[in-house]
Amino acid sequence: MLRPSPRKKSGKSNFLALCVSTVSLGVIFCSFDPAPAGEDLSPEQKTADVSNSVPLPPDALVSANAAAPEMESASPSADVPKKAHSGMILDNNEAIKFSLLLMQDGCRFLENVEGYSVTFNKQERLQGDLSDVQTIDMKVRHSPSFGVYMKWKTGDTGRQLLYNEDYEDKRMVVKLGGFKGRLLPAIKLQPNSPEAMAQARYPVTEAGLLGMMRLLVVHRNNDVKNGQGVRCVRLENCVCDERECYCFMYEYEAPEFNKIYRKSVLMLDKRYHIPMRVVNHTWTDATEGLTASEIDEQTLIEDYSFSRIDFGREVIVEDFSRENPAYRM
Repeated sequence: MLRPSPRKKSGKSNFLALCVSTVSLGVIFCSFDPAPAGEDLSPEQKTADVSNSVPLPPDALVSANAAAPEMESASPSADVPKKAHSGMILDNNEAIKFSLLLMQDGCRFLENVEGYSVTFNKQERLQGDLSDVQTIDMKVRHSPSFGVYMKWKTGDTGRQLLYNEDYEDKRMVVKLGGFKGRLLPAIKLQPNSPEAMAQARYPVTEAGLLGMMRLLVVHRNNDVKNGQGVRCVRLENCVCDERECYCFMYEYEAPEFNKIYRKSVLMLDKRYHIPMRVVNHTWTDATEGLTASEIDEQTLIEDYSFSRIDFGREVIVEDFSRENPAYRM
């Protein structure tokens, strides 16, 4: 009786492995059930049961021997999960592609939202120095044109920033807070000017949930394109601002795969796939004698979080007008 050659047996094994991988990704794609684009998040919906949220493949989490390293951050919005679930392994490509699907759906949702209000917490490293946490009330408009109004609740308390792309000069208007704001007039700055960028890592034209989400999609698309150099795992679900969130961690092997970030932790609202918190760490050569937690603390470059999101808020033209008497600009 003829025996199958080792080569043929290997071919069958490879074919079986390919089938398993295909079925796994198929489950991810077919089970994807995004929220309808443009669906409003009224206060009632914010507290709704999330049991109908987008399902993951059964037990598709992270290997039992994988664990999220401890992270310390000054942001008050949420605690980064420190332990991972156990269950079926999603390899890097599957985890990255699944998180990318969620982000793309979140972009579609936000693009169909006319406007919203939100509280934005940020901590950034500028010129090598890590700032204190700043809490900012924001109003954002997507349609018919982009506009954003910010008012600082901490830091330079009372500071205001207004940008409306309808104005021909395409400048943002800044009114300082406190005593300086009462003495000095508002100033106009180009969003990408050195003066404007000295206070933020990103221009005001990219402010808000949608701007952040688009940047995240760029990074995930680059991860998929590279096909290597990044380790992505799905961590234990967490809660941010009373919203259950998917949590993903991305760790890069070298700056050639991401010249800005060494490690990123992303928390996406489980129902609407919008970013609730993003924590990013940059590169350093000064790691000798330091623990992983100490390295994370020294390399923290960005910590952004959103709370009190109100998509049901009516968008008013005066909210984005330089002539609004309430702003005194």
